[in-house]
Amino acid sequence: MSEIITNRLKESEGKEIKIFLYNGFHYTGKCLGSDDTYVEILDFKLNAIKVLRIEDIKDMEVRG
Repeated sequence: MSEIITNRLKESEGKEIKIFLYNGFHYTGKCLGSDDTYVEILDFKLNAIKVLRIEDIKDMEVRG
């Protein structure tokens, strides 16, 4: 698990993020919160809350 991703997620609460997973999936939405294990986002496409394991995140983008 990357400390950079964990720290960036904690700083991104309330911002739009795009998360890419190792399995090829990606999610775009508003970051609702995170801890050292999970991140919670409001997915714009599904209009649902997704809880993802941070260790499954390959890459991410933070927008505004």
